Amino acid sequence: MSARRSATRLARVALALGALLVSTACVRMPSEGPVTQVDGEASDSATPGYDFDPQPPQPGETPTEIVASFMEAMQAIPSRTNVASEFLTAGARRRWTPESRIITYGELGDPVGDQLVTLPMIGIEEYDARGAWQRSRGAEVIGFDLAIENGEWRIAALPDALIVPTTWFENAFRRMSLYLFDPTAQILVPEPVFVPTGDQLASSLVRGLLDDPTADPRVTRTFVPPGFTYELSVPITAAGIAEVSLVGDAGAVGDDARQRILTQLIWTMRQEQRIRAVRLSIGEEEQGLADDATQVNLDVGEAFDPTGAQSSGDLFGLVDGRVVRGPIDALRPTSGPLGVDRLGVRSIGASLAGDRVAGVSGDGRSVLVAPVDVEGRAVEVASGARDLLPPAWDFADRIWLADRGAGRGVISVVVGQQPPRQIDVPGVSGRDVRHMLVSRDGSRLIAVVRTARGDRILASRILHSASGRVLRATRAVVLDFVPDVAGSVVRDIGWRSPTAISVVTDTENLSQVETISVDGSPGDLGIVGVSRLRGGTRQLVSSPVEGAEVFAVGRESVSDLTAPERPLGPLPEALTSLTYVG
Repeated sequence: MSARRSATRLARVALALGALLVSTACVRMPSEGPVTQVDGEASDSATPGYDFDPQPPQPGETPTEIVASFMEAMQAIPSRTNVASEFLTAGARRRWTPESRIITYGELGDPVGDQLVTLPMIGIEEYDARGAWQRSRGAEVIGFDLAIENGEWRIAALPDALIVPTTWFENAFRRMSLYLFDPTAQILVPEPVFVPTGDQLASSLVRGLLDDPTADPRVTRTFVPPGFTYELSVPITAAGIAEVSLVGDAGAVGDDARQRILTQLIWTMRQEQRIRAVRLSIGEEEQGLADDATQVNLDVGEAFDPTGAQSSGDLFGLVDGRVVRGPIDALRPTSGPLGVDRLGVRSIGASLAGDRVAGVSGDGRSVLVAPVDVEGRAVEVASGARDLLPPAWDFADRIWLADRGAGRGVISVVVGQQPPRQIDVPGVSGRDVRHMLVSRDGSRLIAVVRTARGDRILASRILHSASGRVLRATRAVVLDFVPDVAGSVVRDIGWRSPTAISVVTDTENLSQVETISVDGSPGDLGIVGVSRLRGGTRQLVSSPVEGAEVFAVGRESVSDLTAPERPLGPLPEALTSLTYVG
């Protein structure tokens, strides 16, 4: 750094921010600009209790110093780029769009060069304009073109991105979800994103709900019309009312669209603890519900719950070959065909309403569907398979099947009385599939695939038409999961939220539970629960519903991962399958 950078100020910033912003000695940290302590109750800034105001360009800085100082200026707290833009030429300032994406790095090398300055980075993650994770890269060298302007070096060309350390990003941004609709507009689909904390949080969430012409409407859709924008900020009143002002033609929004826009806003904005209600205006017109209420409370839109409106909270299991249901310590027999008779099923999956159950035959070749607690008959909906995994149901009562097929997995879907239809899932189909999940909203398929290098967890998006027909699946991406112990086997996976799953691995006498995001992004999800268990775990029983109990079923015991101190008696000896709905 230049001698003009004061050693005193370097020491002060390092002392104040070092513990919060630096994870390794190789990561460049802010070294200039005032660090201001603020009122912790009044501030929701990235680094609790501190703001960081970076220093603007100093006279006589060299090209490498300009680049280093520019990188530092992007670490302002709260997040902003006004000082960073001062390191650019006038033309570059007009062209630079740091809001178009975010690049984070684990380690940053020293800048090298003169008119072309290069900067190596290691441990790279990339996020799009909404804050949705896109990809990881091991290493990259980025370049900056510099030019003389008014006698000083300035950056003339650079990547359109906010480029910051991983540690800074983890402090300055918060993991949340944007709530969009599925293509049929019958259920909400949460999309994980990272948004800046503090006063920018609410406006960033609203921006994420605007129409995105690059988004695939076969996965999700928003009801905010194309071309609509929003006011620069979303104020939150002292009473906790978020005032959202959209800019557009109110006449283009019908009653149905208005209700769904409000539903998206409510589900998305209520993740901010300060918000108690939402008030929406389009143009100069306030928008409300059918009862003309313009202040919309947070309980609106429960019918579009991504975990399934009116979904059953019961557990469903097989005891001595018959279906049972109820809480973990009070499973009771059911009165439907699969509860009264032993029809030879080995695993089951229950519909979200808990009124029907699908059972895989003992030889793994066929599937029966029957009502749970009313008279009826068991109907065979699939046959001719080789080794079926437990079935999964989504909100539209589609039944998803995975046939392991001697190491060449086949994914299929059963809709009503139609025969199973094979769905190609690139990256999963044809491989050794050990476990499969489908989200209740029908938008995601998660699979555990065994490879020569160990078990891998992959995620694919499921594409639908506006009428709900399953069209195809996207190429599966590998999720951010590496077992702590080499050679450990994934015993089971289960939903912990609509956007997160837990993974159970076993090594000799120890089971480990790790929770990961279904979008592939790294980082702590903040989901609490036991992470290590003595003894082997045979099955994980979990649900995406917030607050649901999570059980690890062993050979001789069962544990509640969310309440490890809770005493649980032994499960029935003849229990062979246990699951929540879905």
